[in-house]
Amino acid sequence: MTRVSAVSILALSAMASPSFADVTSEEVWNNLESYLSDFGYEISATETATDNGLEVSDISYTAPLPEDGGTMVVTLPDMIYTDVGDGTVDMTMPESGMMEVTITPEGEDASPTVVAVALSHSGLLVNASGTPEEMTYESRAEEIRMVLDSVTDEGELLPKEALKTSLSMGPVAGTSVVSIEDGLRSVSQDMTYGDITYDFAFTAPEDDETKGLFSGTLRGLAGKGTTVVPDGADMSDAPAMLASGFEVDASITHQGGETSFDFQDGSDRVTGQLSSDGGELGFAMSQEKMVYVLSALGQSVSMMVPDMPFPIEGKFGEAGFSFEMPLAASEEPVPASLSVLLSDFEMADMLWGIFDPQGVLPRDPATIGANLEAEVTPFVSIIDEDAMEAVEEGEELPGELNKVTLTDLVVRAIGAEILGEGEFTFDNTDTETFDGMPRPEGQIDLTISGVNGVIDKLIEMGFVQEQDAMGARMMLGMFTVPGAEPDTATSTILVNDQGHVLANGQRIK
Repeated sequence: MTRVSAVSILALSAMASPSFADVTSEEVWNNLESYLSDFGYEISATETATDNGLEVSDISYTAPLPEDGGTMVVTLPDMIYTDVGDGTVDMTMPESGMMEVTITPEGEDASPTVVAVALSHSGLLVNASGTPEEMTYESRAEEIRMVLDSVTDEGELLPKEALKTSLSMGPVAGTSVVSIEDGLRSVSQDMTYGDITYDFAFTAPEDDETKGLFSGTLRGLAGKGTTVVPDGADMSDAPAMLASGFEVDASITHQGGETSFDFQDGSDRVTGQLSSDGGELGFAMSQEKMVYVLSALGQSVSMMVPDMPFPIEGKFGEAGFSFEMPLAASEEPVPASLSVLLSDFEMADMLWGIFDPQGVLPRDPATIGANLEAEVTPFVSIIDEDAMEAVEEGEELPGELNKVTLTDLVVRAIGAEILGEGEFTFDNTDTETFDGMPRPEGQIDLTISGVNGVIDKLIEMGFVQEQDAMGARMMLGMFTVPGAEPDTATSTILVNDQGHVLANGQRIK
């Protein structure tokens, strides 16, 4: 679906700061056509000159599906290019039209699947300016809407109630710059899409008791990013594509939203609502590395599921996940990282009541999180299939771990808290001291509070026996020293250059 939308009515709105040279309608169309060709599409269209520009009709493009899965053909509504008279070109589409996607599997007897989508807009206008080597766009639309019109599978038209879906957005505004230099096409975009409203519903064709719906709103959606595509890039060959200069660095943010869902399978039914105060999704990829960032603010959920007499409810203040990993082989250490966070998690009292009906345990918001930064030396590229196959067969080592730094470790729940940080380096020439593992050197520092109080409460609830708790307290005493405040402790775990492990100065290995 990403490929389809890239040249649909959404892409026309996303092509967007004025420049100071003249362009013609033909040059603007050729720019879009060559952009699609760089992604491996075969373009077909009828170009008709007009008194003040160009009309492009019968637009279709064909793309092969991955792994010889067949072909996809997309047809689009007409595009109208108008020379404004000041050296710029306006791009428009009819206020309503149809996009059709035809997917044909490989094989002589294969039957295509045809999906027709009704496109409509209000006030869509894209103004192009600049030069063929650096073309800039400014776009706007009050609203853009897509509605599923029909689905034909193996020659049979699916009933309307089998699948219904719609998507609308607006107001839309933004800028884009498309430049070509040294065989590389760079596309930089900064767009706002307004509020997104979506609806999805289905009913099994032969079982009306299997159905579902999914609908909601996402407010203040915005996106920015840069993509660099080399001429003649083979999108089906990721290593070659990245080696030739392909790069992407993009992010999407929103200001919150709500979603409701209702799924039924016979007598089983799941319903619920989701809401959030905002979020972000970021992704970057080049020949050297890949970065992924996901975060959400103020997320809440309420669900009714079978065999539960009350709703499952919970919320959290912030959730986040990110990583950075190298893709290319390297002779020197390169950075890698991993970060996780779930903060201020709260659970409904009804759920607490299942295992703590008397309210013995504190029900303060819980938080868990940590950041890990590392230096690694990858011996192979993880996108090289032959190299990774050699790793799996034990013929090659994937790489070396050189250094790990832990920051912002936090575990806070039911009245207890653990905080920590530390750093270790690794001697990859010594794999004997720690039974095949590179020898670490460094330390981790921990601060602990409230653990004894939690143990007391678990005894009170009957979850832990007194004799079992005694063993836990003794183990805690072995690895910690008392803190300045009641029910607090600290611990320093050190691994020295001789491979000795010490807890608070006492050697344990």
